[in-house]
Amino acid sequence: MELFEKLNAANKLPSLIVLDLDYTIWPLWIDTHVSGPPFTADPSRPYTVSDRRGNEIKLYEDIPAILNLVKNFPDIKMGLASRTSEPTWARDVVSIMPFPSNDASDESQKTTLSDFFDYSEIYPSSKVRHFKKMHKDSDIPYENMIFFDDEMRNNDVQHQLGVQFVNVPHGLTMLGFLRGIERYADNRTD
Repeated sequence: MELFEKLNAANKLPSLIVLDLDYTIWPLWIDTHVSGPPFTADPSRPYTVSDRRGNEIKLYEDIPAILNLVKNFPDIKMGLASRTSEPTWARDVVSIMPFPSNDASDESQKTTLSDFFDYSEIYPSSKVRHFKKMHKDSDIPYENMIFFDDEMRNNDVQHQLGVQFVNVPHGLTMLGFLRGIERYADNRTD
């Protein structure tokens, strides 16, 4: 997208983009609205995983386009931060969710949702703790990170650490994502 190209040229893109899971990338709480394993995925049904009862876990509509946009900028890392009380379920779903390639002839293209993420902090804890771990693992300064989450209470990462927080109360859309990136760029003091 043109905005990303412009901000990239101006060195105004974040180094790490972090997404929450529940009600941010998919419309449910993995620990409440899902019946549990075994989880199954059918590559012919992209962005969808079924639980043991056949209930579907699907990404919000704009998530694939957002992830494909970011992957065009290899200097940007991506992370997941979730405090779910069923971390194994969440990790399982992320690891098997089919994510088709835009270019079927290129074997290096992403094949599951997990392939898009460099860092994953999925366990019951505070988002501040999740970000401290990502900071330690990545050496990326907090001020070079942005976090999209549906719960306003998680803005403590901004107040305590300096991570740009973007509230997406109805799930992440492309418009909300681009507005968040613009806000991040506007707050840069380079």
